[in-house]
Amino acid sequence: MSTKASSEKFGRESRLKSASYQVKRHAPHIAYAIFRYAFIIGMAYVLLYPILIMLTRAIRPASDMDNPSIIWIPTGITFENLQQAWKLVEFPTTVLSTSRIVLISTALSLVSCSMAGYALARYKMKFGGLCMGLAILTIVVPMQTYIIPLFTQMRFFSPLSISNVISWITGAELKSLTVELTNTEWCYYVTAALGSGLRSGLFILVFRNFFLSMPKELEDAARVDGCSEARTFVQVMIPNAGAPFLVVTLFSIVWYWNDYYFAQMMMPGRTMFATKISVVRRSVASAGDIAGSSTGLGETVVVFAAALLFILPPLLLYLYLQKYFVQSIERTGIVG
Repeated sequence: MSTKASSEKFGRESRLKSASYQVKRHAPHIAYAIFRYAFIIGMAYVLLYPILIMLTRAIRPASDMDNPSIIWIPTGITFENLQQAWKLVEFPTTVLSTSRIVLISTALSLVSCSMAGYALARYKMKFGGLCMGLAILTIVVPMQTYIIPLFTQMRFFSPLSISNVISWITGAELKSLTVELTNTEWCYYVTAALGSGLRSGLFILVFRNFFLSMPKELEDAARVDGCSEARTFVQVMIPNAGAPFLVVTLFSIVWYWNDYYFAQMMMPGRTMFATKISVVRRSVASAGDIAGSSTGLGETVVVFAAALLFILPPLLLYLYLQKYFVQSIERTGIVG
């Protein structure tokens, strides 16, 4: 009996030691997993908090805004705020006009930035590093620092600065050769076509990094087959550059869609969707008590409804292309 008891005791001690060893062995992994999930949940809450607030306030009655006890769950659900916001922002007309500017500017940015990125990546130029540095500088320097000379350039736009050259040679001022591009969509199109549109420096960097990673044997084989430089770029390089084109397209669409400052400065007489949101509250207030609140807080439900309509198109676009976007990000060199 003593031998059996001692063997059972030894077995229990062995199991306890084994369990203790397993706990010590897996404790760092368990702690890291708990920290990781807590961090992800916390960051998800921080990122989703504005959207959740926007959603809950866009579909609540205006009277709930006067009740301090109602924060998340409204007393009822109403779509009247969305209907009012739809009318105030003139949703179909505003979306069509803004989409036209966004899509054309995005297409022009793709052409100009892809060509610039390809040239900087594949050709040995004397000032190639300086040009790339200037492109990166446009990412670092905020637009507010150079908006005045840019506005002046668009206000007195001269194609290829012909009038400036002639004026410098002859001393005469030639106003007939200048064109005013402010308050027109051309201020977007011209800057995008010349590779100086919104975030064009980042797009050039994305294309340059991707083209640097492509093997030079592709170009050598194309030249052996008799392809010109332009044909090599169009028929060989572009078909293999789907990833950066998708990333730049999505980024460009979102940034042009969200743009407020450039539109407000260059097109004060024209209305983009982002600038339309800024006048919704004044429109609600001037229209009277249409939100159902006499304190002024009821107006915010219509503002939140307009903001919800504003983020809906790019949000649907991203959800549709999310899978391809994530795969493309990994191939463009944006992340390490």
